Amino acid sequence: MFNSIKGIITHKSAHSIHLENHGIEWILETSATTLSTTPAIGETLRIYTYMHHREDQLLLFGFSSLKERELFMNLITVSGLGPKGARKLLSGVSVDSFIQALEQEDVKALNKLPGLGAKTAGKIILQLRGKLIHLDQDTSISSDDNEWVQSLSAMGFDRKQAEKIVTRLLNHEDLQDLPAVKKEQEIIRRAIMELSS
Repeated sequence: MFNSIKGIITHKSAHSIHLENHGIEWILETSATTLSTTPAIGETLRIYTYMHHREDQLLLFGFSSLKERELFMNLITVSGLGPKGARKLLSGVSVDSFIQALEQEDVKALNKLPGLGAKTAGKIILQLRGKLIHLDQDTSISSDDNEWVQSLSAMGFDRKQAEKIVTRLLNHEDLQDLPAVKKEQEIIRRAIMELSS
């Protein structure tokens, strides 16, 4: 999976954004929430991605935050709610408000979201309640640093443990003066060593 794309915004529409990266123009389907946070056409943007591939369909979705992407990826596992439905739903609510409604089993609040009926709202509550609480918690690491946690998690390491170790390594004095690329490599190397022991 592509994690993110950085490029120049060439076009915006109600449901998508176009990014040019090294001569290739990407069309990314986005929520209204993501669109509202993007800079003007001609500006540079880094956007997190999810590629949806079916036999007759290849779509690239873009998200302003890892938090929104993770919620989207959980939503598309719910029966009857595909990627376009999940994108539409995310256009009507913030990630935090959605999780709050989910945890409180507030079917009325979920019902007010675009394209979401009572039956699907019930399915979402049944399937996702309790699974998304970590998205609602503050983290002491930035979205860039959180990518290292995601990488470690993708390698099979425990996410919470990886987050603790990365947070601690970020404060190591001997890493502060390293160039960005070297610092990233060293943090990943040390984190893997600690998580493997």
